[in-house]
Order: sequence, then C-alpha cells, then structure tokens
Amino acid sequence: MSELAGIGKIGRNRLSKVLEYTPGTINAKDVAKLLDLSKKEANRVLSRWCANGWLYRVKRGVYISVPIDSTSSDILIEEPFIIADSLFHPGYVAGFSAVKHWDFSEQIIETIYYFTTKKVKERSPVFGSTRFQIKTIKNNRLFGTKTIWYGSKKVKVSDPSKTIVDILDDPKLVGGMSVVYEIFIEYMESKYCDFGILKEYAGRISNKTIFKRLGLMIDVKLDEVPTELLDLNKHISSGYSNFDPTIDSQLIVEKWKLKVPGSWKKEYDRKK
Repeated sequence: MSELAGIGKIGRNRLSKVLEYTPGTINAKDVAKLLDLSKKEANRVLSRWCANGWLYRVKRGVYISVPIDSTSSDILIEEPFIIADSLFHPGYVAGFSAVKHWDFSEQIIETIYYFTTKKVKERSPVFGSTRFQIKTIKNNRLFGTKTIWYGSKKVKVSDPSKTIVDILDDPKLVGGMSVVYEIFIEYMESKYCDFGILKEYAGRISNKTIFKRLGLMIDVKLDEVPTELLDLNKHISSGYSNFDPTIDSQLIVEKWKLKVPGSWKKEYDRKK
C-alpha cells in the first residue's frame, strides 16, 4: 500500500485511533495511553505527525488535527470551542461567541471568547488562523451555563441570561453599551428571555454597576419596565460608575449613579 504524505498504513491506523478518542487537543500523555507507548516515544510520534502536516502544534506539547482539505499551515480550526475548552478549562464559552451561539446578533465575529478560572499569560492567542480572547474570572462565576456536545466532547457556554449579565458586567466584550442594547433587544424577543433569572444572575456577581446599566438602558430604550425589574434601583451602590467604559463620559444620571455619554443623557432627559 502506498504511503500518504509521509505516513504508512500502521501510522494511519495509529493516527485514526488517536483522532477518534481525542476530539479536542492531543498530547503525549493521551497518545502514550492510547497506543501503549512511553511518553518519550509518544512525543516523537507527535513531532513526526506534525512535521508531515497531519497535526498542528498550538503550543509546546499540545497539538490539534489538521483538516484534510487544508492547503497551508495557517489552518482554520474546525471546532474552536473544543480547543478553547481543552486549553483553558475550567471555564465556558462567553462574550460575543455566546451571543452568536444564541443568535442574538448578526455581526460576523471570528474571535473566540472564553472565560476561565486559570491565570493566563497570553490573553489574545492565535492558533492556526483563529484568534482567541481569554478572560480570567473567579470560581464563583462558573454558573449559568449550558452544555453543548461535539461528538463525545462537551463544552460549556454561558446560557442566554448569563450571556446578557456578562456583557452588562463588561460591555467592552462586545464594543460598548449601544451594542449591548441591540443584543438585549434580541434577548427580550427570544424564547430564552427570563427577567427573573436575569436579575438573579446579576445579583450573584459582585458588580452593582450591572443593575445601574440595566436600569438606565431600560429607562431610555423601553416604553415599559418589565415587572421583575421594577426595583433595580434598590440594588445599586451610592458611588458613581461609568455607563459605557468604551467612552469617556462626565454627564451624570443621578437616579442610576452613572456617568453617561451625551447621546444617552439626552435620551434619558427627553423621556423623564
């Protein structure tokens, strides 16, 4: 039987077995166990497969499979959620990646956002041609997730309400409060909308600015306040916070203890 790209029949059988049982990242420990090899020999096998173009090295000792139709080393990762989870677990897919997963935006976002409890040195790594954005969070924020499956591999993604709370906590994730509002409207019009859960989640995160931003957004943009959110003002702190951290703002909305951009202040004053 002829060899294919520097790999013979035995090698192909070995590689097939490894890919079948390691749907995420591949390392020497897993290969050694699957193929009954020493770790040293497993590392040599991985290096050989990488040199022959069958695997792509994402970092020292960690590899992923190269799509069969790939024509360059600048590969497009087929299941980037799996890669993020394999490298940075425990955590969950979040930010704009979760927004897109729940179909709350039509914007094309190629960066993969992942929240992890790990401390990471590189927060914007690029693997293949895929950029990742990694944010470190505290353990108490590992809640409000749903499990999605890729074959035998499961990955957690923030559920719809947690997705909204996360971007209210950090609007920079999606580009500012104007984008947060657009996403919030999609959330409200979706089957996932649950203001009770939204309020509960907001209370579990130690950032009262979430309530402030949500309250002002509702005052300015909605004609009617959802019943579950009528008492948001009772949950805010007395200090002043930035409504939109992407904009330098000095105008004040006293009710919500917020420094707001001119456009939002003008709309708020008009509706009072």
